[in-house]
Amino acid sequence: MSSIGKGRGRGRGRSTQPKEPDAPSGLQDYSASETASFVSLQSDISDARRSSLEETPSEEQSRTEKPRRGNPPKVMPGAPRGAGVQSVTTDFAAMHVGATRSGRSSSRSMPYSTVSENRSQIGEKRGESGDPINIIANYIKVLTKPEWELFQYHIEFTPDIENRRFRREIISQHRTLFKDVAFDGTTIYSFDDLGDSQDFACRHPSTPDEVRVVVRKVARNSPNSPAFFHMANLIVRKLLELTGMKLIGRNYYQFDRKVDLDRYNLTLFPGFMTNVNIYEGSLMINVDLSHKILNKTTVHQRLQDIFSQYQDVKYAQDTATKELVGQIVLTTYNSRTYKIDEIAWERSPMQMFPMRDGTEYSFLQYYREKYQLNIIDHTQPLLVSRPSKRDRRAGVTTPFLLIPELCCVTGISDVMRSDFHFMRELSSYTHVDAVSRYDRLRQFVTDLDQNPDCQEELSKWNIKLDNDLIKFEARVVDAEEILYRENIVRYNYTDIGVVIVAMYAMLVLDHLDNGLLYFRQEKEKLQDDLSMHSTNLHFSYIPKGMLVEFPILRQLENDRPEHYLQALQDFAPENTDLVLCILTNSRKDRYDALKKFLCLDNPIPSQMVLTKTIAATRRNQLMSVATKIGIQINAKLGGEIWGVHIPTKTLMVIGMDSYHDSKRRGASVGAFVASTNPSLTKFYSRVVYQRTAQELIDGLTRYALREYHRNNDCLPEKIVIYRDGVGDGQLSVVAEHELRQIIETFPKISEGYEPKLAVVVVKKRGNTRFFQQDGRNVQNPPPGTVIDHTVTNADWYDFYLISQCARQGTIAPTHYNVIWDRTNFKVDHMQRLTFKLCHLYYNWPGTIRVPAVCQYAHKLAFLVGQSLHQQFSERLANKLFYL
Repeated sequence: MSSIGKGRGRGRGRSTQPKEPDAPSGLQDYSASETASFVSLQSDISDARRSSLEETPSEEQSRTEKPRRGNPPKVMPGAPRGAGVQSVTTDFAAMHVGATRSGRSSSRSMPYSTVSENRSQIGEKRGESGDPINIIANYIKVLTKPEWELFQYHIEFTPDIENRRFRREIISQHRTLFKDVAFDGTTIYSFDDLGDSQDFACRHPSTPDEVRVVVRKVARNSPNSPAFFHMANLIVRKLLELTGMKLIGRNYYQFDRKVDLDRYNLTLFPGFMTNVNIYEGSLMINVDLSHKILNKTTVHQRLQDIFSQYQDVKYAQDTATKELVGQIVLTTYNSRTYKIDEIAWERSPMQMFPMRDGTEYSFLQYYREKYQLNIIDHTQPLLVSRPSKRDRRAGVTTPFLLIPELCCVTGISDVMRSDFHFMRELSSYTHVDAVSRYDRLRQFVTDLDQNPDCQEELSKWNIKLDNDLIKFEARVVDAEEILYRENIVRYNYTDIGVVIVAMYAMLVLDHLDNGLLYFRQEKEKLQDDLSMHSTNLHFSYIPKGMLVEFPILRQLENDRPEHYLQALQDFAPENTDLVLCILTNSRKDRYDALKKFLCLDNPIPSQMVLTKTIAATRRNQLMSVATKIGIQINAKLGGEIWGVHIPTKTLMVIGMDSYHDSKRRGASVGAFVASTNPSLTKFYSRVVYQRTAQELIDGLTRYALREYHRNNDCLPEKIVIYRDGVGDGQLSVVAEHELRQIIETFPKISEGYEPKLAVVVVKKRGNTRFFQQDGRNVQNPPPGTVIDHTVTNADWYDFYLISQCARQGTIAPTHYNVIWDRTNFKVDHMQRLTFKLCHLYYNWPGTIRVPAVCQYAHKLAFLVGQSLHQQFSERLANKLFYL
């Protein structure tokens, strides 16, 4: 592939070392066979991770798999139910907050410390309203919790051995001493006291050199210590190995059940993700399905394809960079994953780098001598993967350099994602329905129970697992009544909501008197469709009480962004209620330009509609399309489509979310959307480019509360904040830093103002799944299902809620974590309020997974982070212009 090496552009010269693979094997050999009778699996944080020579899973990959662990913070003394935490003030620029806290956390993966004093402050967290329902959860109960002392040892190798497989082989040479131990590459766990220190010599597995090994005792752990959870997870991973699964990234996959998608040159591996933790006092294993997609084409082959298409080397490099940067790749020799941050065109495998002992190696020599891998193309560039946050915490600061020949792309490309036929075929394997998921999980439990090797391994540690998934009783709350202007409808969650919306008059209307419609000059048929669409839009809202005047049509010569902008500048008076643009395709630059002009320069609510939505729609469906567009238009104008009963009339709810700006590296857009009327159907929105938490808090107090007062002549007595966009490891920031600032700013609005506040952290990502058991059958639980015991945390005020209806696949519950609560709401009231809010999202004719204010905040943060890249005009703040 010599053409790839030509014309190497300038790149940043970095003192970077290559990654050291674990095994000199191809993709077909993902895990080495064990050579000793101990659990030997990769550690979450090991010395090998601290070396820039050792592979680590990328941050992007871990985000979709197992949440990170962290140390739980301390309880604030005298705190109310759902108390916050002590310590940790951190820059709010990341606005997704995670980690545990006193109160109850949404982080399901990390071991928590038992905070006994917090339970008495929280009180009873189980609700009572609703009808009982039989539930099965994807958890396996550990029937016998070992009551033993666990000795923990740290191991050092001289010279240093980065390869975990070699470390395990070295330890296995002393099987008498290290019998029945758990080893993660750096730490050894054992029932037996091996002494304070051990120092011995071993033979290097691949060279005649001698290796000195020093083993030092560092701790004696009880079964309640965090080390126990770490070791328990190592044992479970060992069980997965014993069933024949192999490690890719962080999860284990069944290679014997792989699916070859030859038409797309992809391979799909089914597998499982697991996590051990204590839930309501019981030790359990959370297990769920996982799928890994690997491209059979290496990155090197993809580079060859790109360079063969273009004669211009610079253009080919730009094309390759655009396609590959941001992709997750898997190294074929040890199945580790990395995110490509850039391509070092000026580098090649012939480049020399210093080893720790001072000798210099080229990449060619390094891989050939250490791992018997011969790199064919000596001119290929290198892939650069910057250390993740986790790597940096472990002391890794230099980027990783990878060889394209030895990397395969994981996941699917944007082109594949836009291919309807491909996505339909892929979803037939990955979107597993409730019955199939349950059957596979049951089979997983059976495999563990009937595998002699697994049972022998468990007996070593005096552990016994249940032979079935856990079962318990939950509740289904009553369906909500949907309020229209003249009707009240008991919502049927199996109906198509838009049909109901089309039947009744909207709750509060905003008339469209001055509308502009822009479209490119096209065939007569499109103009006829536009005319019919305008007519349908006009007549479909007469029975709903909304007056829609015929818009002024403006025809453009072409669809270039500048022509749209010029037309808007020439004819878009300030009294224009709405601009409707008919776009021929979804070109991002045009969409961004239009949204910037209509949100910043000349703030007018706008609606973008693709030509195919109108032109390709059957005539008898135009009314349905017009209805959906009309709903969006009314919401953007400030109307209220429908509502639900809200008993508390002096309540404000706030949704917060964040999004990383696509153009401003490191910048995070913090968005909040606050209700401004008693029925929680009108909203005020604001964004902040966050540098500190105080900026977002100031926006909340200076704008949202003042807007509420302007509309109601009073301030809210109760405020419930739903905090989305929270990542694991940062929950303490919300509980301690944000919460304290919010409370301190209330008196600044009005002397003596102390509203009753609750803060609820919303977590959509999680591996918990629930199945409704109906006799011998299982299915997705219905909307309104609440789970607030058994699989929640004993020291947290948390609950799961299924609020949406799933027509395919397995439904995913949302986890709610009340980290602060002084509202005096009963548990039932908090759960019912959350469910009610899931009905008030006007861009979907049904319930959604999160409270509407959270979804509105997400939509706003996404629009600003992707298109606007700055604060929008205040004139739009009281409209849902971002729908």
